[in-house]
Amino acid sequence: MRRRLLLSAREAIFKPGYVNALVNEGHNMNHAIAFNFDHLNCVGESAAFQAVLKRARKMAKVPRPILIRGERGAGKDLLARFIHQAGDRSGRAFVVMHCAVVPDEFFATDFFGREKETHVDAQPGKLELANKGTLFLNEIANLSRATQEKLLRVIEHKKFEKVGGAEAFDADVHFIIATNAPLEEMMDSGEFLPELYHRLSFAELILPPLRRRREDIPALIAHFVQQLHFEIPNLEQKTFTPAAIKDLQAYHWPGNIRQLKNLIEQLYLTDEDGVIQSSDLPLALTTVEPLNGTFSEKVLAFEKTLLLNAIKDAHGNQRLAAQRLGLPYEQFREYYRKYHLHELMA
Repeated sequence: MRRRLLLSAREAIFKPGYVNALVNEGHNMNHAIAFNFDHLNCVGESAAFQAVLKRARKMAKVPRPILIRGERGAGKDLLARFIHQAGDRSGRAFVVMHCAVVPDEFFATDFFGREKETHVDAQPGKLELANKGTLFLNEIANLSRATQEKLLRVIEHKKFEKVGGAEAFDADVHFIIATNAPLEEMMDSGEFLPELYHRLSFAELILPPLRRRREDIPALIAHFVQQLHFEIPNLEQKTFTPAAIKDLQAYHWPGNIRQLKNLIEQLYLTDEDGVIQSSDLPLALTTVEPLNGTFSEKVLAFEKTLLLNAIKDAHGNQRLAAQRLGLPYEQFREYYRKYHLHELMA
């Protein structure tokens, strides 16, 4: 049922009259299975993405930590949820810890929890909250060496003690770890613990960036549109022209799926005539070549994108764009003439 609805939704981004019917049908389904977005978020039929999902399903039932690697915005958190739901702990808690935003001095309390003391209340840690479930540690490369050693001990011994306590508790959790950092280089430079790296690399998944799975973009757009219609009752249906879809597929998406999702939501919610065309897309998506070719060509494409985005953000005010880029105005004008930006802005 989910697959049929998703395939039908792909038609909806090209043809009017589909989305509202899909939404009604989805609401009439059994509530327990109606559009479980945790499953549907892993959308894509490209060979590269399907290979990752196939391997993820196998790893989900293996009682070992899983390491997910990929660029920012590529969907590592969504893949982690997919693994959780495909495994034996799917009915248990899925707990997330963002290592990049937890200061090192607070990690122990947040991770292990704290026992009640004279002037301090007890606080459950992520290990306790994820008991018999899954603990997803995002951006693990941000942890200090000392904190990495603490994590390694928990993974190896499956035991932990809370801050301020002496009792040993079982760490009955399935660890899923994610990073976009070059762990091998960090290990060579002494920033990442080799023992932890080898523990984590037992089961490794590499999530391809969106530019390596462009054929999945129409399905992803359809999925984001479905989500919007479920979130916002009576939302007017919009369609995307084939030319707009082609431009979206041609872009290199440095922010990956997160960037695509944000743009689709912005376009869909602000469009006024019901049809989203190439002219509605941000200028950089329709005028700059994808990042391929020689190194010098990539540099030129990047400069051009930077200039166009600055002009767009400054609402056409070139002096303000130059100021925000930190360029003297005359130098900005040289770039402006070099890339014939006056033709693109016309």
